[in-house]
Amino acid sequence: MNEYLVSQLRKGRLDKGLKQSDVSKETGIKNTTLSNYENGVTEPDMDTFLTLCELYELDFVSLMEEAYGIKVPGKNFHIKPSEMELLEKYNALDEHGKEMVDFTLEKEYERSIAEKKKSDNIVPMAVKESSDYELNAAHADDYMGAPDELKTAEEKMLDEDF
Repeated sequence: MNEYLVSQLRKGRLDKGLKQSDVSKETGIKNTTLSNYENGVTEPDMDTFLTLCELYELDFVSLMEEAYGIKVPGKNFHIKPSEMELLEKYNALDEHGKEMVDFTLEKEYERSIAEKKKSDNIVPMAVKESSDYELNAAHADDYMGAPDELKTAEEKMLDEDF
């Protein structure tokens, strides 16, 4: 179980002034089982977790947001622990590395938005077996047809010393 959640279960019980035996009497959960939850040995199922949150008067949603993501103030999203790892890696990059990531991210973002707009306007129809499919990847095999800006940026990156 997530270490944060484990610590909050224990803290919630202690903040309420409850002993494990009190919780056991109230919920029917064995003392040893509660101890295992609080020490991260085993995990409660969702119903049990919600029961404990209710008993301890803990806000389940806030606990989950904190355990598995950080709400960004003023924004409508959370940063997950895996995304935090990516941010740490990005911050460790030198300027060239950041430039490469920024360029790729911007181009992939533009491509994804264009694809979404395109797919939102597509009417489903049968695909012919002999249809020509357009390559749609970050590094499509159509270098000659690529915009000059992209060619210049790629050539600049290839010319730089690593």
